[in-house]
Amino acid sequence: MSVRKSKKGILRSVFLTEENSDYCMSIIELFSRSRGKTRGEIEEELKTMELKVQNPKILRGLALIMFRASEFRKPSSLDSEAVRKVIFSIARNPVVSPEERKAILESVASSMSTTVQEVDEAIYGDKESNMVLVSPFNVSPDILSRKFNQEQIETVIMKSLWVEVTTKTHRNAFIRNIRTKGLLYEERVEEDRHIIRVNGPVSIFERSERYGFKLALFVRYVLSQDDWEINSSISLKSNAGRKKKDEFTYHLDESISDLIIREEIHDEQLPRFVNMNPKPIEIDKNTITPEYSMTIGEKEIAIFVSPVRYYEDELLKVRKIRDAGIQSDVFCLIEGKEKCPKGAICFKDTIDWFRIREYLAQRYTNTESEKRNGSETSEMNHRVSGRQLKLSENIMTHLNSLYPDDQAMIDYLDFMGIPPDEGLREAGYNITWKGLRLIVSGKMDKGKK
Repeated sequence: MSVRKSKKGILRSVFLTEENSDYCMSIIELFSRSRGKTRGEIEEELKTMELKVQNPKILRGLALIMFRASEFRKPSSLDSEAVRKVIFSIARNPVVSPEERKAILESVASSMSTTVQEVDEAIYGDKESNMVLVSPFNVSPDILSRKFNQEQIETVIMKSLWVEVTTKTHRNAFIRNIRTKGLLYEERVEEDRHIIRVNGPVSIFERSERYGFKLALFVRYVLSQDDWEINSSISLKSNAGRKKKDEFTYHLDESISDLIIREEIHDEQLPRFVNMNPKPIEIDKNTITPEYSMTIGEKEIAIFVSPVRYYEDELLKVRKIRDAGIQSDVFCLIEGKEKCPKGAICFKDTIDWFRIREYLAQRYTNTESEKRNGSETSEMNHRVSGRQLKLSENIMTHLNSLYPDDQAMIDYLDFMGIPPDEGLREAGYNITWKGLRLIVSGKMDKGKK
């Protein structure tokens, strides 16, 4: 990280421009002529170059980008760990002469059916410094400088206490990107500007690097767009003492767009019936922007998609929105081995929008019908009664995929607003009651219900 600190508490990144492009040229030339050399040899030459420049930090930063993007390989095709095991099994004691070392290497080469040179190169071939440069990163000085500038920004952002992003036109896209990364945020509206405040890793998790990395990825997304302004508070070690930290203000806006890589990021492709730009909702003087919405009948339903760890909080928020007379729902997206929260309708990795539309249509159509008939139903249990059930093909297919997990089948029907006992019988399953628990005891014979 290369920054300048002012006495007024303002932090500025040191950006590369055409005026100091010689830094980029020298690093590109170093890697171009180093094909076949080890990383350690390149680093030694880099140290010599640093002594000749005014700002060695910039040179190291550019070299780091080149190291990451270039292709390196091990100096030997042999497995280094396996070679060391054979050597240590033969040489019980440290060798004391070149002749003794050569004899051991010859013995190892013979036992592994290879050459002494291969064995010698493989001993510590898995160390990073011994990796050999095969293909240098093919990049122009202009692109390398832009990559450097962008990484400067992301490194600073990872040390932020909070970040505020201001936009007029990308409110919904920014909110969706924040939520997919599981970041905590608040939002407010000032005149025609929408301000999104994301609390950083320092203030919440005491410098959790994972959270900071996700925050940096969000900022990378913001930088790829137009119409934005970023303000943040950065915590850095004080020059007065190692344990003390100072706070600085850090500002960015569209004026730096020509100095960074603006990655082309495409929005997700969704069915036409999903609205990606719902209007913000005002609740208790707070602004809440749904990620999506969907029109069911004549009503627009606000839709939230939550990670597992925030589902309960999201559910409370949705209930407040409903209490204000606005229809809304929350769905849960699970990853890996996460378990679906009780009472939630979950999707693994990706959202099934057709299933959501089917659920919302059934839920809110039934709700309106029950209201007209004067029936009393609870918010969490919409029951279908007084008529014969007809399960859709999608519901039947999903139930069959859940079988024999009876609790999952019951939770699914309950969430879809269908009485589990009636729905399971209609789907062709035998059910029994054990105390207060409904159990799926098997499938009915064909022709019987």
